[in-house]
Amino acid sequence: MTCICSKVLEHIIHSNISRFLESNKILSPRQHGFRAGHSCETQLVLAIDDWARSLDSGIRTDIAIFDFSKAFDSVPHKHLLVKLHSHGIRGGTLRRVESFLSCRLQRVTLNGTQSSWRTVTSGVRQGSVLGPLLFLLYINDIASDIRSEIRLFVDDCILYRAIKNCCDCLILQDDIAKLYQRSLVWQMTFNAKKMPYTNYFT
Repeated sequence: MTCICSKVLEHIIHSNISRFLESNKILSPRQHGFRAGHSCETQLVLAIDDWARSLDSGIRTDIAIFDFSKAFDSVPHKHLLVKLHSHGIRGGTLRRVESFLSCRLQRVTLNGTQSSWRTVTSGVRQGSVLGPLLFLLYINDIASDIRSEIRLFVDDCILYRAIKNCCDCLILQDDIAKLYQRSLVWQMTFNAKKMPYTNYFT
């Protein structure tokens, strides 16, 4: 939870960053979460339309569904600030975001016993105003160099490809490997209990 003054300041920063992102078309068009005019429904409509077209053509579609494990809690602050800078968010705005993330402490209380205070070095607050936008920016380049189709809704990812030949199978497998490697670099793991698994539409 954050105080009212903090939320007002977050709204100001959020508005400025959002205008900058939209005017420069920085956010991936494949991302449908926490964006005006986008929703889970728009993501699914586009994906289902692609699958239906393949079905009508008698072509099989392989689908892999991914989900980041504890996505909002796993974003490393230092990596996030580097990503923001690379997207053109710099100067006073970047310093305010850094201040928003830094100097936070946490401890665990269990049955009346408390742990020592530890510095929080990762995570964006899911219930905050800025948290969701910061997360979108952190994973914004997830679709770069991906040759298969990919649809995103915040931390949920649907990767699929119409399979016309063996080459398409290899391309899809290569894209899955790229996503896995990026998750290691970003220090964000996929939820093994939910993914990866593949469905087939034929």
